[in-house]
Amino acid sequence: MTRRRGDIKSFFCIATGRAVLPDTPSDLAGFVAWAQESHILGQVAAVVTAEVGSKLNDILENARLRSSYDRRMLTFETNRVRRALMGADIQPILLKGSAYVAEHLLAGIGRRVSDIDILVPEEHLKETEKLLGQAGWRAEESTAGAYDQQYYRRWMHELPPLRHETRRTLIDVHHRLLPRTSRIRPDHLKLMADARLVESSDLMVFSPTDRFIHSAIHIFGDGAFETPARSFIELFYLYSDLTGAEKRSLMPRAKDVGAETPVREALWMLGEYFDVQAEGGKAPWLLKWCIRTVTDGQGGLVYLANALLYVRSHYMRMPLPLLAGHLWKKVLRRV
Repeated sequence: MTRRRGDIKSFFCIATGRAVLPDTPSDLAGFVAWAQESHILGQVAAVVTAEVGSKLNDILENARLRSSYDRRMLTFETNRVRRALMGADIQPILLKGSAYVAEHLLAGIGRRVSDIDILVPEEHLKETEKLLGQAGWRAEESTAGAYDQQYYRRWMHELPPLRHETRRTLIDVHHRLLPRTSRIRPDHLKLMADARLVESSDLMVFSPTDRFIHSAIHIFGDGAFETPARSFIELFYLYSDLTGAEKRSLMPRAKDVGAETPVREALWMLGEYFDVQAEGGKAPWLLKWCIRTVTDGQGGLVYLANALLYVRSHYMRMPLPLLAGHLWKKVLRRV
């Protein structure tokens, strides 16, 4: 099914509570299908109500239950991380979903989550891994092999994923924001220096401005846009939470930390799909075409656009010789 640009913009309005549900069965079905395939039904359910007893109400209630479970899991596991590191001279910074939930942000309401992300100084990596291991987090099976372990530790911005041996929850321990080989080199130390404590906790989070910048870095400087609607709604909520002064300081701060390009692209997206008037937003024409194609419809061109975004994400992460060698090893492992 191919959608018109107006359909998608209206869908984003509905999904963020700024417009009512479609009034025709076909349009309503189209919206619900889009929300399901975009993995945002929990966020939709947080801002949309339906007639009690209706099929839509059942769908939304189920989404609320699932996202509520995720929220409780994330809160519990974040507390387990805090307890595992208690007594050590380590103050982890919560990233992404765990930060949004801890700070009670709009971006965390109804959000589906599958793992916990924390950021620690690189010099604390070994101790952090040891303490988490003592608390039950071990190397995740899919990356427990010698090649993956070596690759992560040499080139990536995080340790290999750790999975709890009994609860099966996953934690990603970051020491920077993008891989060491990334073409974009944001200054993670400057962002870490301005982190602040979560209220009534010894865990930390980025400042509101830096939280938006990190999300832009993750989505536009590293990701392949597997779930663009989910990512774009996250950025919309994070931007909406900023004060006027914080919005004005956004581009200067992005330039200061070396994240100007992904922030400009994120601001372009906010204007494209949410009609946010933000100064400085712009993106290359090919990236615009890929995002519009992937977001607006389905079919042959979507496969091409997704392929280009996938190639772009790897191109942004590492030099071509390293990428070629890495992909070749991955292919050989599957043969």
